[in-house]
Amino acid sequence: MRHYRYVIDELSVSGQVMRGVGGSMIVAEFEGRGGIDWELVVRTASGTSIEMAAHTLEMNGPEGHLSGPALLVRSDGRSHVFRGAGTLVGFEGFPFDPI
Repeated sequence: MRHYRYVIDELSVSGQVMRGVGGSMIVAEFEGRGGIDWELVVRTASGTSIEMAAHTLEMNGPEGHLSGPALLVRSDGRSHVFRGAGTLVGFEGFPFDPI
C-alpha cells in the first residue's frame, strides 16, 4: 500500500466556503486494486452545518489545489469526514515510490 497526506487549509463544499478550516486528506493505493481511495478529515468553525450527502469539494493547501466528489460520512458541526466518491482532480500521483 502507498499513501500520502495533504494538508488542507481552504475548503468549499458544494460551493459553500467553509470558515476556520484545518485538516488532512489521505490518498491511498492498495496493491492489487485499481485506482486510489481518498478521505478528508477537516475541522471548521464551530456550528458549521453540512448536509449528510454527496458534495463537490474544492480544497487548497501548501501543495496546491485538489477537487472531487465526496460523501459526508460523519459530522458533529465542527469535525467532518468526507470519503472520496470519484476522481480526485489535481492528484498527479504519489510524490515518491514505496521503499
